[in-house]
Amino acid sequence: MGPGKDRISIGSKKKIAFVCSGGASKAGAFHLGVALALQEQGFRFFGGVATPGGKPHVPAPMEIGTYVGSSAGSMICAMLAAGYSLENIFNSFRGKVSDDPVDNIPKPLTPLTYTKMLKLRTGIAREQLEQLLFIKQMLGAVAKGDWESLIQMKWMKFTGLFSTSGIEEYMRDDVLPSNSFKDYPADLFIPATQLNHSRKVVFGKYRYQPPPHDLTCQYDNDVSISQAVAASTALPFIFSPYPIQNPDGTKTFYIDGEVRETLSTHVAVDAGADLIIASYTHQPVHLKKELGSLTEHGLPAILIQSIYLLVEQKINNHVHSKKIQRNAIDAVHQYCKQQGVSEEHRKRIIEILEAEMHHRRDVDSIYVHPSPADATMFHGEHFSLSAKRMQDYVRAGFRAGIDTLRRYQFADQDKKPRTLESSISKSGAGEI
Repeated sequence: MGPGKDRISIGSKKKIAFVCSGGASKAGAFHLGVALALQEQGFRFFGGVATPGGKPHVPAPMEIGTYVGSSAGSMICAMLAAGYSLENIFNSFRGKVSDDPVDNIPKPLTPLTYTKMLKLRTGIAREQLEQLLFIKQMLGAVAKGDWESLIQMKWMKFTGLFSTSGIEEYMRDDVLPSNSFKDYPADLFIPATQLNHSRKVVFGKYRYQPPPHDLTCQYDNDVSISQAVAASTALPFIFSPYPIQNPDGTKTFYIDGEVRETLSTHVAVDAGADLIIASYTHQPVHLKKELGSLTEHGLPAILIQSIYLLVEQKINNHVHSKKIQRNAIDAVHQYCKQQGVSEEHRKRIIEILEAEMHHRRDVDSIYVHPSPADATMFHGEHFSLSAKRMQDYVRAGFRAGIDTLRRYQFADQDKKPRTLESSISKSGAGEI
């Protein structure tokens, strides 16, 4: 094992999860690149509709069959759980169909269009008129110096320019063989955030009980996959909150699944995963002096960098916290062993600590993100569906995946990485 490498025993892993963050179409393409890197290293993605009367699926070694996706990541995860090959998804980004039937299972994937991704909300014209009238009233009050009237005005009620109903329609009609979580042997989880509550809701086919101390997360198994995706992708300001009707006829509004938490790796732990591979794109850029400053790129670049800095800190805090928990449990275990505590009592003590900390020592996590030096990825358009840009984002994800996996020594696996072109040569990707 080379210096600086972490050793992970793949053979002992019973359940592997792929966790994908949000970040619009740019993130979706990046996640696909990471998945291609994983496939190149010998990992395989399990998905497809359950066969009636079939036997329960037993994961094969290095098989990924648990998916946790927020926002744009929910779309990629839903496609993988539905059984679409990476080549099929990649071809949909390119607007092409492979000649190889193997790549077109369960069917050639229809590309997502701007019309469906950025569907205008119903009644938006009326709201725009109301905003214009509001601005006129506000300017009039300012001109008259009527500050009291200005304070008492009803402030803007604009809830978002677009609706994710087009994304819901795309997933329901063009992507999913079945719209029910329960019809897929793979475990698919899609987090969203309740708008009118400080709670994250995880949609899937199970209804786990969260830890007693955690009142900010609950599981829901009564929602379709397409609705869950629409709820999870409702990024505030750009998309309006997505409503889901409850059994009692009321509606609950949801916004982006990462408002509370960027990476829902705890969902994979709840599902029993012991190896978690998390992909995210919220990486602040580290510019070299010769490349100047972000101030030269204007306010959007400064805002994105600021958001990424906040998100990076949240992720780093989470990773650091888990490391401290593992070290603490290991220290207690070692102390008990040195003091001659029986194996039975040592095991029970560790079980108590793991339950109280909501931490499992057998879980290994790998985090994949763009290189801080990748300024092109940082400045990439988040909502672009351009075939060229999407392919560039896939390449960035593939490079990041390969670079990250090189830092680990996987027992029982000795596969050397190849190029992106060779890993997806069947789909003709070598043309890009």
